[in-house]
Amino acid sequence: MTDTSFPSCRPTKAIYQYEEGLRNHVARVVAIQPYSALSDAERGLFKNGSENTYALETNETIFYAQGGGQPFDTGHIKTASQGDKHPKFIVESVRNASEGRILHFGHFEDPSIPKLEAGDMVEQHIDGAKRDLNSRIHTAGHIIALSIRKLAQQEHDLNVTELKAQHYPDTSFVEFQGSIDGTFKEAIQQQAGQYVKDALPVKLAWYLPNELYAQEVITAEGMPIIAGADGKVRVVDIVGAGAYPCGGTHVPDTSRVGEIVVRSIKRQKGNSKVSYAVLDAK
Repeated sequence: MTDTSFPSCRPTKAIYQYEEGLRNHVARVVAIQPYSALSDAERGLFKNGSENTYALETNETIFYAQGGGQPFDTGHIKTASQGDKHPKFIVESVRNASEGRILHFGHFEDPSIPKLEAGDMVEQHIDGAKRDLNSRIHTAGHIIALSIRKLAQQEHDLNVTELKAQHYPDTSFVEFQGSIDGTFKEAIQQQAGQYVKDALPVKLAWYLPNELYAQEVITAEGMPIIAGADGKVRVVDIVGAGAYPCGGTHVPDTSRVGEIVVRSIKRQKGNSKVSYAVLDAK
């Protein structure tokens, strides 16, 4: 197995940023390296690596790379060519690396089958159920934050600003600077439920950083504004409710989120953390 690369193919094109509904995709292998050959920084991206672990890089990917409060996709990658034996690479983790590269960490299902090489065409297959859940949870986080913002417009004593969010199963929350009293829990729950019931479209847009204000995109001090290679910021707009800069994956409309439950509101050191969950889809 060789480690040949195609510099013109870097950085990795994150197809999921444009086509969130794709579950399968054909790409080309740019490089593949055993875990032991990686730099210290790259090994640090996947600390569970072993002698059977490889880092696979392709020119494009539909695998979500962990970040923005959303976990990575899992699945598998196999050769697209016809033949008796197809190397099948099990994707265990996906991380952003230097120079805009995305690394797929994992192992080969059958170590006896010849491995992939740079230049091979491969089929990417993500775990659709996991992606769907992550997208529902991430969209629900936006809905909760927008519900709090709407409530703040009605309650003049409620002065809050977005700080951060996490959209992991069982540990999902949005955090605001300012105090949100526990008595607001029911109101937040009701507004979130209404947004879901309204089936508001969830659309993507790209703007230059200096265009965000004019497009009424919600930004706040401390909120990361990350532009792509083209200098534009990816924006997720829940039409009729509000838009945020965001690199995560989402459902096509708010009804696809399903029921959202506001679990708790905790206040500490002047900040408020609103924990939430989405119930299993029926």
